[in-house]
Formats: sequence, structure tokens, C-alpha cells
Amino acid sequence: MFKRKYECFFILEPELSEENMAGVGDKLKGVVETNGGTVVSYVPWGKKKLAYPVKKRHYGHYVLMEFASDPALVMELERNMRLDERVLKFITVKVDEKWDPEKEVSAPKSAPAPSDEEEEASREESEEGEAYEGEEEEEEEEE
Repeated sequence: MFKRKYECFFILEPELSEENMAGVGDKLKGVVETNGGTVVSYVPWGKKKLAYPVKKRHYGHYVLMEFASDPALVMELERNMRLDERVLKFITVKVDEKWDPEKEVSAPKSAPAPSDEEEEASREESEEGEAYEGEEEEEEEEE
């Protein structure tokens, strides 16, 4: 039986340490590999600003994982991400109907072009975090 190639893009909580992010990555790669899939690439993109708040978070750690598997594995992977509170959002997209490991380019894929966005994200997050806490207090006073 042939495998299909998928891309899974997910966003992790911004407060996670490097160790915790590696733990989530190992867990998700383990789900793929224990269910007969193959992880083609796993690329953390860094901490970036979200387009809109998700679970009261304005930033998140973006990760792109490519893998090859049968369709049933996608459901199991997404079930695991839904249960893990460290995963804010995810999407899985089928890239190719058939995956041929010999056609894969052996060159490692890299993250998007480096920028000062991560430092800026950390600075803005701390400023927004303070403002957000203030907003909560105002809401509580109104009630």
C-alpha cells in the first residue's frame, strides 16, 4: 500500500520552554512513526504574532511537519493534537496522492527567512500581556 504525503502546520503556546516544545515535537513525531508513518521534515518557525487571538494568546510558536502515511493516521494525529492543551491550532493538508521516498530531496528544509520578528514578538507580548491583564480587571469591576 502506498502512502500519501501530508503537511501539518501547528501552533504551540508561546510560554513553552525549548524543552517543552521539543517534548511536543517528539510526541507528535512518535504518533506518526508508531502508526506506520514517516516524518519527512520537522521545522520550527519560531515565535510569531497570531492573526487573531487564540485561547487569549496573541503569539505562538509555529511548526511545520511533513509526513507520509495512510489517511487513518491523520485522524489519530489530529486527535492527539486536540487533546494536548499545548497545541493552540493545527491544520493538516494532503500534499501528494502518492509519496515516493526516492523523489524526496535530501536537502534539509529551512525555516522562513530570519527576522527580528521573534524579539519584537517577545517585547510586544509582554507589553500586551500587561495591558490585557488590566482589561480583565476593568471587566470584573463592571460586573
